[in-house]
Amino acid sequence: MVTFERGKGRLRVFLVGEIDHCAAEGLRAQIEQQLKDLSIRELWLDFTQVTFMDSSGIGMVIGRYKTMAARGGAVFACGLHPPVDRLFRMAGLHRIIGELPEGGRDEP
Repeated sequence: MVTFERGKGRLRVFLVGEIDHCAAEGLRAQIEQQLKDLSIRELWLDFTQVTFMDSSGIGMVIGRYKTMAARGGAVFACGLHPPVDRLFRMAGLHRIIGELPEGGRDEP
């Protein structure tokens, strides 16, 4: 399950549950559908309710980063629990994905 919230030039994606091989492709498709709106310059990925993520999740995040970078936009993450944060750091995602303050309530 995934829900979206739109703001001024921003799309916030509330991810839920496990982001594994089975879920990653569906998430990719749903997010890409939303990103057809070229006015979106920032993609915020909210991992607060993510309980597990594997390499398929990393691939999904990198793909959305490439989509946003191609249009001069940016990707940010928030709600990274220790296991997901560890995976982010091991994969080097923290170098390309900005981290929002707790809960992503403030502007990056």
